[in-house]
Amino acid sequence: MCEFARAHPLMGYKRLTWAMVDQDIAYLRPGQVYQVLQKADLLRRRPPLAPEPLRRPVPPDRPDQVWHVDLMYLYIRPRWYYLVDILDGYSRYLVHWKLNMTMQADLVMLAVQEAFDTLPSRRPGEPQLVHDWGSQFISREWRTFVTLAGAGDVRTRVAHPESNGRLERLHRTHREEGLIGEELTCYSQGTTALTRWQDYYNHRRPHSALRYLRPIDYYRGDPETRLAERREKLQHALAARQEYWKVQGDQTTEAAGG
Repeated sequence: MCEFARAHPLMGYKRLTWAMVDQDIAYLRPGQVYQVLQKADLLRRRPPLAPEPLRRPVPPDRPDQVWHVDLMYLYIRPRWYYLVDILDGYSRYLVHWKLNMTMQADLVMLAVQEAFDTLPSRRPGEPQLVHDWGSQFISREWRTFVTLAGAGDVRTRVAHPESNGRLERLHRTHREEGLIGEELTCYSQGTTALTRWQDYYNHRRPHSALRYLRPIDYYRGDPETRLAERREKLQHALAARQEYWKVQGDQTTEAAGG
């Protein structure tokens, strides 16, 4: 367990707990993992969480119902680039991203269209595209694009970035986990690092808002089945430990009697 924690220094103890269960490393509950890591001084110290936003859009209840779209500045020597992220609001699955040299509206629309192209089908009016009041999203070209695409258009509150909090949190995770330690000296290195990080984020990283399942489990999987598998592993491990200590006790009793 300590080796796994050292190999994943950016994971909190709860995320470590369920990652170890899923990868068949150790079958313990969060409280047990916390105690072990505390004794080994391996608990990750996190900064205080920001206050809860005053208001957010109504949360979605299925994949591809709501997508969050936003841009993030990303420095790749020797210049700044603009990362367009498209995040599924229900599953926190990073549907698509695009690394652009400018923040022009046509490049943002191209990224969204490429995300649309990944879907086998769409419901009328969906996905609803949640975004801020950036110049890309208030232009006539954007409004025409959304209308012709048959999607929904949802603007967040003015001067209230937390209204798009899911994507704001993803951008923070990009910086704190995904790209930390990366030496990005050219556009190609940037896209390679982002591709690797997207795969890890979607398919391997337990997400605290998803009961420590992976985004792919909610986006295209069955989260209840995955949770049942975890419970079964924990129950089997508990029974095995009880049997082990019972055998140890019997052997100790026999040795004392002998």
